[in-house]
Amino acid sequence: MSDALEPSPPTLAPSPVDAPSTMSPVPPAALPPDDPTTAGERGHTLPAARPHDAFVPVRRWVVDSPAGLRALRAELREQLSASTSGRAVRPARVAETAVLVTSELATNALTHGRPPAHVRLALDGHLVLVVVSDDDAAHAPFLAEGRAPGEGGFGLQIARRLAHEVGWWVDDAGKHVWATFDVDATS
Repeated sequence: MSDALEPSPPTLAPSPVDAPSTMSPVPPAALPPDDPTTAGERGHTLPAARPHDAFVPVRRWVVDSPAGLRALRAELREQLSASTSGRAVRPARVAETAVLVTSELATNALTHGRPPAHVRLALDGHLVLVVVSDDDAAHAPFLAEGRAPGEGGFGLQIARRLAHEVGWWVDDAGKHVWATFDVDATS
């Protein structure tokens, strides 16, 4: 697949890359958790932070439903492979990790936010950035703790373990959860 935006299935529609918002994040304490089942659970909201401004936009997708996640993963994997192919250190591993985390974040946006999920890919020369946004600016991403395997709610935990950095911010366009991946990492 080329870098050109091509027609996709109705559940996944690429759209033009837009400029990042300049609004500052809303403090996590000001918003309730995004998962209503977390009431009384141990855990905390993900710390609010924005990625740095040096990233160059590469591609954007709109995912309307869980059915669109498969196409997102395939197209993101292909785009990352093409975008990092000149790197000497493990671009395939970075791509697979970024695809897994992006899928988790997009699933969270569809499940706990207000669909559609907007997924953006950007690069800065050393890092891959994915930003997953939804229209629910009223709830903070919640890092659940103490759940048994099979109870769900581990998407942000997976993202924090596998990504270089993870954060989120809210602006007039909605909630944005992001993760970076180090293309030059040796482990």
